[in-house]
Amino acid sequence: MSLKDYFSFESIRDKNGEVICYHITMIGTIEADGTARMRTDLGEGGDKKMAFGRLTVRGQDKKISVLTRETNSRIWYHSYTEEEGSIDIISYTAKDWRADEAYAFNEGDRVLIEGRAYIRDNSVNPARLPELSVTATGMFLLGRRRRQSFNSGLIPQK
Repeated sequence: MSLKDYFSFESIRDKNGEVICYHITMIGTIEADGTARMRTDLGEGGDKKMAFGRLTVRGQDKKISVLTRETNSRIWYHSYTEEEGSIDIISYTAKDWRADEAYAFNEGDRVLIEGRAYIRDNSVNPARLPELSVTATGMFLLGRRRRQSFNSGLIPQK
């Protein structure tokens, strides 16, 4: 049984029908390059912290592309192959106590992240589309990757 990734979004609108923000829920895997990096020198007093990470979501490219077209943005990485299907890597940020939770995630962990979509302009290359990332309001560890034990294949000696 393979694990199924998940991605959904909901647009929050004002009374005039204008989009205020997008609420995103996604389930995926933390890959090697997606483990969170922590900054602890943010804020006015230099005492705020923020974690920056990436979540890999497989097989949800149609839903993700609807959101990126609607917001005229892009995600951090997208690829498609016949063997593996679509692979989408979405950036996320977490502030304060959620940053500690994000920093505790390891490679191979299955996580659920929900939060608001944030469109970040590209200051290095302004001609490129802005990147869509998620500011996390909730983070949940769903499972850890099973580790191979060194003793798992040994026969006990008499």
